[in-house]
This record gives sequence, C-alpha cells and structure tokens, in this order.
Amino acid sequence: MTVDAARFQRQMQLPRFGAEGQGRLGRARVLVAGCGALGTVVAEQLARAGVGTLVVVDRDLVEWSNLQRQTLFTEADARRCVPKAEAAKARLAQVHGGTVVRAFVDDLCGANAPRYASGADLIVDCLDNFETRFVLNECAVKLGLPLVYGGAISLRGMAAALLPRTGADREDAHADGRERLVRWPASLATPCLRCLMPESPAAGELETCETAGVLASACGIVGSLEAAFALRLLAEGPLEVPAALVRFDLGSMRFDASSLASAIDDACPCCAQLVFTHLDSVGSPRARVLCGRNAVELSIDGVLDETGLERIAQRLASFGRAAGEIVRRSHGATASVQASVQIDTDTTTSITVLAGEAATLAIVEGTTDPERARMIIARVLGM
Repeated sequence: MTVDAARFQRQMQLPRFGAEGQGRLGRARVLVAGCGALGTVVAEQLARAGVGTLVVVDRDLVEWSNLQRQTLFTEADARRCVPKAEAAKARLAQVHGGTVVRAFVDDLCGANAPRYASGADLIVDCLDNFETRFVLNECAVKLGLPLVYGGAISLRGMAAALLPRTGADREDAHADGRERLVRWPASLATPCLRCLMPESPAAGELETCETAGVLASACGIVGSLEAAFALRLLAEGPLEVPAALVRFDLGSMRFDASSLASAIDDACPCCAQLVFTHLDSVGSPRARVLCGRNAVELSIDGVLDETGLERIAQRLASFGRAAGEIVRRSHGATASVQASVQIDTDTTTSITVLAGEAATLAIVEGTTDPERARMIIARVLGM
C-alpha cells in the first residue's frame, strides 16, 4: 500500500510512526461500536489519521440534542432524522476518501457482535450502556482482540486500552487471512472489562446524560484518548502503550492515570473461565430504553425489504387515529418510515421503523416503558 507522505507528514514524524507505522494504519480495520458523542470523535480522528477500514455500528438517528457534542453531524442530518451510522459515513467520505467506511444501522448484541468484529484489528467501545459494553468485552476476549474503552458523563471521563490474556502470544491470522496487526506477549496482558467490573451496575445506580448532563469537551477528551490508544496500538504496537486507566475531572481540572498491571482477576468468569454469558444469550435484546430520550427501541424479527417497509407505511397510513403525515426517508443502505399516532385520547406517539441491511428496529417515542412500547407496536403494526 502506497503511503501519502504529503498528507500524513506531521504524523509520520512522530516517534515509532514513520512510513512503516503509517502503512500499518492503512492496512488496519477497526470496529467503532457506537457513533454518538464518543464515536464521532473516534471515527473522525481515525479516518484523518489514515486508518484503512472503519466498521461503524449504531442503532440511533441524529436528533437536535445531539448537535451539542456529536461532531460529525449537522442540522440537516437532524432535520432529516438520518441514521447516525449513515450520516457518519457520508461525512467521513469528505474527510478522507481513502478510508473505507462500512456503516450498519443495528443494535449490537450477542447475536451480531462477533460478525461485526470479525477481521477487525481492534475494537473501540463508544457505547452508552453496560449491557452492550459487556457484549463487546466478551467479543474481544473470545476473538483475542484489543478493546479500547471510554466513558464520559457530566464533567468527567475515563479511557483505557485493554489487552485480554486470550490474545497474548497469538501467531494466527484473522479468519479472512489478514495478518493480526496488534500482537502482545502474556507479560503485557491486562484485565478485561469484567475483571474491573464483575457485575453490571444496578438500575438507577449510574448517572446518565439525561440526569447529569455532559460537557462536549469531556466527550471530546475521552474520544481523543480512545483514538490515541487505538492509533498507537496499531502504528507503534502494545509495547509502547502504557497499561493504564486515564481519568479526568474538568470540574477540578485534575487528570490522573492508574496502572492496570495488577488488576487481572485470575477467577474472572470471562477472560479466565471463558464463560461468555452475553455472547451466548439467544437473539437480540427485545427492548432498550434509549439514553437521554423519552423513547424505547424494539428489535423486530427479520429484515425488511422495500416491499415490507411499504406495507408498514400503508399500515400506519390506514391507522384510523393517525396524527400527521407518513414520512419516508432513504439513507444509504437504510430506509425508514415515521408517523405520529394517537394511541388514546391524551397520548400521541411517534413511531419510527428503521429497515437496515442487517436488522429492523422500531423506535417508540413518548414512553420509557418497554411493555407499553410493545403494546403500541402490537396495536398499530401487529408485530
């Protein structure tokens, strides 16, 4: 692969980067899981740095409230309710045409995460919930891949690069025959996410962006830290990247880093016992309350083609108490229909059905009760 020395000259001057490191970036494939406040920063920086292939997976649509911190999106994207993955792909094509961006509008879960991670050299966790974070962690452990973790809330954030023991001393290639770009000895192995957090936080235990807010600068710092971990692992190799958890608080303007070297749990159910509870669960989560929104997302069995989506549009149009017009949109490989439906005397609910190439999702706005969302979809669409 030919390196564009003029474009990447400043980056190639960095210690241990050079033409060889830049070439490694050009051959790299990275899974960016989530394309919101963190994922947009990560995806843009990786594309600008010359990473060859980005696989971007996100289930959500661009909303007006996203524009405060999600850097790849525009007001036009929000007005058109473009799926975030598709909007990111379009913008990244303008940022660096040499980066191949594969965008998927899907809800990451145990059933599909291994497929998206297959062939990746590295996974970047840009998610907003721990259920899916544990899915990614198990995927990284099972496949022996580096996992870059990050999180931001309010004025605080943290990031770390995790090298599971299952990936140590591996000489095999990826399933598609490509070489593994990131290799490490057992002496450099780190804890997995399950070592650091044995159980998911209880409902209501953690702050959310809806309850605590979030400063765009905190998201930008975490995304930049994640991108830095990823780029250095790919270009320089793990020997040069500290096994540390980096934390900061913009309220006190304090930054610190703590070593992860001694945090490996020898009894970890995931990376020690290789029990993959989340990956082995059957199917996709049926319902998920969306962070920071008065809405529930439902996974619908099967993949809808154009004819199937048109049937849903007709069903919405024929629903006797529809409030407003049916909106049809097409965004790259994804199409959607959206309508407001009056469910009872006092309640009008917005329903959006997203038909992607790998999954079908329904977003029911106006409730955070999964059972009510299921009831609405059953009454209106018969699903």
